[in-house]
Amino acid sequence: MRVSKRYKLNRTQGELDFVDVDIEKDTPLFIDPRAIAQLNNAWARSCISSIQSFFQRVLDAIHSGDDDGAIRLLSGLGEPNETHLGLSKGKSRGSGVGQKLAIEFWQALSGSKAVRTGLIQDLEDTALLIEGVDKDRISDITTNIIRRQLVDFTADCCRYYGIPLTKKVAYGSFWDGRGGDWYQDHVELPTPRNELLLLVPKSIVRRNLHMNAGNYYRHHILNFLVGEENAADSLTAVVKGKRPTKKSVNAKWKDRFDSSRENPGVEKRINAHVTAEHPELLDQYREEKHRSRTPPLNNDDMADAVGSRRTNLRRLLEEVLRTPRGKKDAHLYEMRIHALLEALFYPHLLHPTKQMRMHEGRKRVDLSFTNDGQSGFFRWVARNYPAGQIFVECKNYDTPIGNPEVDQLLGRLSPSRGMVGVLVYRGADDKQKVTSLCADAARQKHEFVLALDDSDLQKLVDEHLDLNTSYPFRFLQDRFQQLANS
Repeated sequence: MRVSKRYKLNRTQGELDFVDVDIEKDTPLFIDPRAIAQLNNAWARSCISSIQSFFQRVLDAIHSGDDDGAIRLLSGLGEPNETHLGLSKGKSRGSGVGQKLAIEFWQALSGSKAVRTGLIQDLEDTALLIEGVDKDRISDITTNIIRRQLVDFTADCCRYYGIPLTKKVAYGSFWDGRGGDWYQDHVELPTPRNELLLLVPKSIVRRNLHMNAGNYYRHHILNFLVGEENAADSLTAVVKGKRPTKKSVNAKWKDRFDSSRENPGVEKRINAHVTAEHPELLDQYREEKHRSRTPPLNNDDMADAVGSRRTNLRRLLEEVLRTPRGKKDAHLYEMRIHALLEALFYPHLLHPTKQMRMHEGRKRVDLSFTNDGQSGFFRWVARNYPAGQIFVECKNYDTPIGNPEVDQLLGRLSPSRGMVGVLVYRGADDKQKVTSLCADAARQKHEFVLALDDSDLQKLVDEHLDLNTSYPFRFLQDRFQQLANS
């Protein structure tokens, strides 16, 4: 039973910004710290700050010989069953460190030459070089460290979607990055079946870690070893007419470290051994991985992973178009616009914030998205204009809109937040007037409002479903260029 079914949200995975997990079993997806680092918003920066501060404290304790301090820090990592992410069979059990495994994990870290020599600098490095640490362990450790941020995200989602919250739940531990220690707290969380539920943004989960041991071994360590043997055996190779290959070198090194060659930890042993002698290999791998990225799973892949129906954009559009116009149904219209835009723009736009407070809480904007566009219009606009955030205002008016509505959205724009907004409205009769107001703002203030009425939404959906479209959201780029050239 997924979250959407349990709470009768009537939404598929593609219409939700959190992972629509089964509340009884685990979904084989994992929180990747590198995916969080790719996001450019305050929530993600807070998460990364917490992860870095925690792991640095652990490393400092190990390097200084403070075994008790390191174990105490690691003991704060429980088994986070509440996210229902991971590889557990049957009922979610988690694979976090926990009290019983804290000493074992400490022993792995403190006994690692890579830790002692300073090779391991980040939590992600442990997945490359330390046996027993893989995507499920990294995901669970990360969950523990960013638990406070996930609680806040969950509470925001629940209030928006109408999911009941249980007040004053004793929950923790929470990591205090400034104080460098764990603390307890009471929070508000959903409790289906009298068990805690923690929602996770779908933008930060992956099937595999961006930095993983197998990839490091196959494409860096093994390539290096083949090159070394080729250089050493060049004369022998010429005489025998046979050069070392990846296959032969792989077999030789796995025999050396584990004769069975089937032990899943053997590649990490080789990684750790070779990296200790040639630390530049890890530096090169980090640099390569930091330059590249693993994109978020698209909506269809996410739906398949959680067992949800794939999203039907035409159905979502039809729901928007048949929403009665007028103030009475303004909230319903906003909810339906959010569902449509979430499904339409993801993964170009991520982490939507609903009813975002601005100007010290004096103003709000209906929706704000983080622009993570890697192609098409959203990538282009982010590279050429301040557009890290894309703001959306929804106007379900049954009368024409004018200056006040356009000015309201313009008042939310700024160079630090973003200078691009989307005004979604119902009318066609006032389209020319709205277009002129948006053109005036672009010409006089270099602030850009893309006004979209019902017919424009229809064109966006048609374009998105056109299999011959190679440039995402060309329609929006053309509309933007009209403003920029006005």
